[in-house]
Amino acid sequence: MAALAVRPVTKDTWPDLVRFFEAKGGPHYCWCTPYRDPRNPGWTSAKRKACMKRLVDESTPVGLLAYTGGEPVGWCSVAPRESYLRLQRSRSMPRATPAETPTWTVLCFFVARTSRGQGITRALLQGALRYARKQGARVVEGYPFDTAHISATHRGHSSIFRALGFRQDGKRWEKVLGRKH
Repeated sequence: MAALAVRPVTKDTWPDLVRFFEAKGGPHYCWCTPYRDPRNPGWTSAKRKACMKRLVDESTPVGLLAYTGGEPVGWCSVAPRESYLRLQRSRSMPRATPAETPTWTVLCFFVARTSRGQGITRALLQGALRYARKQGARVVEGYPFDTAHISATHRGHSSIFRALGFRQDGKRWEKVLGRKH
C-alpha cells in the first residue's frame, strides 16, 4: 500500500471530499449530515451536499480524509460535539462532559471498498485525535456500533477505539486528551 496521509476537510480539500463521496459505492446518500441539522431526514442528496459545503465554506470542522497515492480512500466525521445539532437532544448519545469541556465527537467512518482491511479506519481515528487536540479538544468521544447497539457499522468497532486508549462508559467511548503544547 502507498503511504497513507490523513488531512482535514477544508475549502482546499473540498473537491477531494466530493470525489470520494460521489464515487461508486461512496456515501453520497447522506453526505454525513444527518446529525448536523435536525431538518435533514427529508432532504435530497443535493441538499445534504450543499449543507456540508456551507459548513466547509464557514470553516466549521467536519472531518478528515485518508489518502493513498494522492487519492481519497477513507473518511472520518469528527467535529466539536456542538456542531452535531441532533446530539443536543439525543437520549441515546447524551453529553457526558460538562458544557465547558471542549468535546469532539467521532460519528462516522467510511472506507472505500477497495481499501478496506488495510488499517485505514485506525489511521483515521489516530488522525481524529491529533486534529481534535490541535483544535483545542480536551475529550474525544465515539459510539462504536458493537457497544452502542447501533446497526450501522460505519460507527467503527470498539477494538479500534480500545487500541487507541479510549475507555468505555456505557455505550459511549471517550479519550481524554493532554493539553496542547
